[in-house]
Amino acid sequence: MRDDCGRLHPRHEVLLEARCRKSKWHVFAVELADISEGGCCFAGAAEDFVPAQRVALRMAHLKAIEAEVRWISGGRVGVVFLTPLSREAIDDLARHYGIPSERQWR
Repeated sequence: MRDDCGRLHPRHEVLLEARCRKSKWHVFAVELADISEGGCCFAGAAEDFVPAQRVALRMAHLKAIEAEVRWISGGRVGVVFLTPLSREAIDDLARHYGIPSERQWR
């Protein structure tokens, strides 16, 4: 994800379940594979999504986050947050739900 100045937001690999809301009555679980200040990626999404579709996500201790579907590929769905998350929120999620990189295992 890029910010308004075109800089990339660093992505953090995570294993984090979130609640996704497509409508008032359609709420279901999604598993996040990565997250950044600007958006996230769902892995193995069982639901159908379409680009430009609006959704709301609830994850961990955060309030609902409005997002828009940007891409769909191979069972993964990329969304952009309509209001970017703070670096502190991302660092906290990465600390609690992050997957250590291969270099950390050696």
